[in-house]
Amino acid sequence: MRVWFLFGVLVASRVAAVELAADGKARWPIVVAADATQETRQRAARLADYLEQMSGARFEVVIGDGRTGIAVGQPGDFGIPVPWNPADITRREDYLLKSHPNGMYVIGGHAVWDLLYRLGHRQFFPGPHWEIVPKTPVLRLDVDVHEHPAYYARRIWYGYGLWDYNKEPYADWCAKNRVASGIELSTGHAYDGILGRNKAVFAAHPEYLGLVGGVRKSTKFCIANPGLRQLVVEDALRQFENDPTRDSVSVDPSDGGGWCECDACAKLGSVTDRAVLLANEVATAVNAKYPGKLVGMYAYNYHSPPPNLRVHPRVVISVATAFLKGGLSLDEIISGWADKGATLGIREYYSVNVWDRDLPAAARGGNIAYLKRTIPEFYAKGARFMSAESSDNWGPNGLGYYLAARLLWDPREAQHVDALVDDFLTRAFGPAKEPMREFYRQLDGSEPHLVATDQLGRMFRALDEARRLTTNPRLDDLVLYARYVDLYRRYEKSKDTARQQAFEALIRHAYRMRTTMMIHAKALYRDLVGRDKTVAIPPEARWDVAEGRNPWKSSAPFTADELAQFIAEGIERYPLATMDFKPVAFSDDLVSAAPLKLAEAPPGQFGAARGKQVFYTRITDVPATIELAITGGLIAHYRDRGNVRLELWKLGGASQSGERETLVAENRSVPPDGNEHIVTFTVKEPGLYRLTLDDGMDSTQLKWNSALPMVIKSSHDEPMNSHYSLWQMYFYVPKGTTTIGLFGGEHGEVRDPSNRPVFWLNGRERNFYSVPVPDGTDGKVWSIRYGRGAVRLLTVPPYFARSPVELLLPADVVTKDKP
Repeated sequence: MRVWFLFGVLVASRVAAVELAADGKARWPIVVAADATQETRQRAARLADYLEQMSGARFEVVIGDGRTGIAVGQPGDFGIPVPWNPADITRREDYLLKSHPNGMYVIGGHAVWDLLYRLGHRQFFPGPHWEIVPKTPVLRLDVDVHEHPAYYARRIWYGYGLWDYNKEPYADWCAKNRVASGIELSTGHAYDGILGRNKAVFAAHPEYLGLVGGVRKSTKFCIANPGLRQLVVEDALRQFENDPTRDSVSVDPSDGGGWCECDACAKLGSVTDRAVLLANEVATAVNAKYPGKLVGMYAYNYHSPPPNLRVHPRVVISVATAFLKGGLSLDEIISGWADKGATLGIREYYSVNVWDRDLPAAARGGNIAYLKRTIPEFYAKGARFMSAESSDNWGPNGLGYYLAARLLWDPREAQHVDALVDDFLTRAFGPAKEPMREFYRQLDGSEPHLVATDQLGRMFRALDEARRLTTNPRLDDLVLYARYVDLYRRYEKSKDTARQQAFEALIRHAYRMRTTMMIHAKALYRDLVGRDKTVAIPPEARWDVAEGRNPWKSSAPFTADELAQFIAEGIERYPLATMDFKPVAFSDDLVSAAPLKLAEAPPGQFGAARGKQVFYTRITDVPATIELAITGGLIAHYRDRGNVRLELWKLGGASQSGERETLVAENRSVPPDGNEHIVTFTVKEPGLYRLTLDDGMDSTQLKWNSALPMVIKSSHDEPMNSHYSLWQMYFYVPKGTTTIGLFGGEHGEVRDPSNRPVFWLNGRERNFYSVPVPDGTDGKVWSIRYGRGAVRLLTVPPYFARSPVELLLPADVVTKDKP
């Protein structure tokens, strides 16, 4: 973050821009102090090299006092005062850039790369293809800033680790984009390491191990035992004694369950309380001997809910954004830990290969809106450390990783994301900027990409247009990425022998393109076969068998003809989606459909669903009681997600806050136990209400009295829950409608008012479809049967009901169509 200072030699007065080079000549040498470190000398040499590449001028690196020239150094070099305390561990990464009439101060570890950034240098992604070194014969800059990082640790790291080809490019990208840790925070699972370093002690004291099922065998500890706590304290002290330069130790519990079941531990309170008690004792002892050192721990899994204890101020709690238990939202967990005094970090998941398989718009790291929102929000809530699990997949997520690096240094950059994206497109693709804007729009997960084949078709067409406008190796990298997505889609849809063949083609391509770093080849090669039992890798082709002996591995460069063929095949294979109907907008002022005198029909059913479910109801006679029968915990494995959370909102009308929506009741009484529970809400005012149900991605079934009108909305922008199990519901086709336009696929059949199936979604790709409405079938109720997941209604009112009598419709539709 930029910090301005108005004192001493660093008064923020503007000076004429200092000229660094012109006419092929350097105006100033690069200066280092006589006692400069080797690292500083290396930075100075790299600066000289880049300035020469930019301007054509040769820059000498000389020893001097820094009063003239481009002074490159660390705080304390040249006797130049800096406006921060270098001994403060939170200030280790601070740096100064200040131009003056006789040159420039470039003081601090990141200062050289920021200077080059301001002169137009970019390292967007790892590797030489993605480095931009502009040709600028005249180098001139006016700058006066002190920079300080918002997050003290900013890690964007690869799950599944590095391979031989990407270690150096990744480290280079991190250095050039200030992705570093001024404070090295240890937060990984630590109990196994403590066990391993103290085997003899645990062998002599089995009572230190957690009691599970009457046996002391768990890798969790009996934290109620004072001897165990002292052992962990001594282990931490030894770590600092062995390496006094380390900033922290971790006391995060081992993964999974197995917490001690003894009475003494139960008296300590929750699992989180036990973990915090141990962390607090370690922090107290460590800081008594090594002041300022930190103790790291996650808020994750069983110990994600906030504690009842105060947290030692030198304990850093890194809140995981996934794998949370106890039913609290992420915001509630973050604020709960902050309220107990914890120093906060965030344990993020920008990309997990098992989850997203390097596909476009599938990971948080490729969701620009998510990054733009969460990085500043986490900072505002007190987070000062970020550890983001990611992947070596710069094809789908590279732009997101680059933007995250900028925002983690200064969250205020979120206000300039559009400009940063424009800068990327301009510098990386030049005359092909606009088609590549479309390409990256397809990679951005900020908005849904409903039709996967359309998304990939647009990617190939954008690349084709871009390649007609410029020759650029970056485009070649992205063609190989699009080809990977093509091959993955083929593999995903194949069966039997064809699936094995598609799998082999996928892995061969992934390995051959690995050095582009567009996809995480190592993760795919190692993991995919272990999760798909229908395919196999022969022993001689395993990922750890070297190229030359491995028939699946080839590093042969891709030819121009191959790249052209990939694009041509992609365009042919993936036609763009067409919509042969015009979507119709409907109001959300819902009223009973009773005036339409709709024909009766047998009641259908809502299936159970995971996550958030949203319903609408209208109450006319008050006071009224809404009685709901709710069964939570339908997935036994996920019954640790907390109780079902219900909220009832009144829509429209007057409210104390002036908002259109007013929360009138909430309930968290339904446990996730697989049993039916009754919940009632008393409603005092007539009107339209929205009922929301959230179970933390367990699975929950909702039932209600058949006399209560109730609908689910499923429009283009507000689709129904995508996890609904088997369902049958009704919808209304207004008079004069000639086509039912919808989005759906895979499951379900559309039935006309006579309950005859007229259109099948079964076996179809998710896409836009139109169903003709024959004369005499408009102004009536249709239905979808055997549905699973979401179907979006686009030319008729987007509301599904369990039966015609329960249907709510837009008031203007009812007024227009009533007899």
